[in-house]
Amino acid sequence: FTLQYFCPHIPHVPHGNVQSVVLFILYTIILSGVVLRWTPRFHPKSGTLVSNGDGRLILQHMCHLNCLVFLTRTTTVGLTGLPQPNPKCVEQQHLPVTFENALQFVMGRGFVPHACGDLIYSGHVGCTLICMAVLHRHGFMKNKIVAVGMWIVAAIGIYFTISCRSHYSVDVVLAFYFGYFLPEWYYNRSDGRVMGRVSRWIRKMEVRPEDLQIDDDDDDSSSEEGDIKGCPPESKYPMSISV
Repeated sequence: FTLQYFCPHIPHVPHGNVQSVVLFILYTIILSGVVLRWTPRFHPKSGTLVSNGDGRLILQHMCHLNCLVFLTRTTTVGLTGLPQPNPKCVEQQHLPVTFENALQFVMGRGFVPHACGDLIYSGHVGCTLICMAVLHRHGFMKNKIVAVGMWIVAAIGIYFTISCRSHYSVDVVLAFYFGYFLPEWYYNRSDGRVMGRVSRWIRKMEVRPEDLQIDDDDDDSSSEEGDIKGCPPESKYPMSISV
C-alpha cells in the first residue's frame, strides 16, 4: 500500500507544507499556555487556585525534549543517507557540492531553514509527538473533545509528512519510537522514578511551582532514595535502575 503524492501548498507560509503548519500550531498552543500559566492565578471571586504557575516548567520540558530529539536525530541523519523521496530534491542529490555549498543551500534561502537529505528520522513527526507529550503531561488535554481534536491535528501533520514525500515511512515509524521513549526516559528521571546523577541534574535544572528540596550532594551519595524529599512513594519505582 502506497500513499499517493499529495502536498497542497499553503501560501504565505515558510515551506508551504501542512506538516510545518501543524507543528507551528502545536508550538503556539504550548507557548500560549506558558504565558498564561507563568505565575499562579486565583479566581477573583472564590479565591480558588486556577493556575499553579508552572509555565516555566512547561517551557523547560518543551525545550529539553526538543533538544533530545535534535541530538538523537543528528546521529541518525549523519550515519545514513537515503535517496530523496521528495520530487523537489531529486535533482539536488546528483549535484557535487562542498560543505559551503550545502550550508548556503540550507541556511541561505530564508527563514525557516530547509534542506534535502535529512531523512532518518522525521523531525516533523518527532517534534509533533514531543508536543503531544508535553500537552498531555501538563493537562492541556483533560477535555476529551479537545484531546481528540489535538490528536486529529497531529495525525494530519503526520499523514502529510508521508504524502508530501518529505520522508519515507520508516522515518515516521522511527519518529514514533523516539517520540515515545524520549519523553518516557526524561519524565522518569524528572519525577524521581529513576535515580542517578542524570536524574539529579535534570531535576536541579527544572523550576517547579512547588518547593521541592533537592540534596546538594551530586557526588557519591550514600542513599539515592533521599534525592528528593517529599516525593510520593510511587516515585521510587523502579529502584533497581540507576543512570
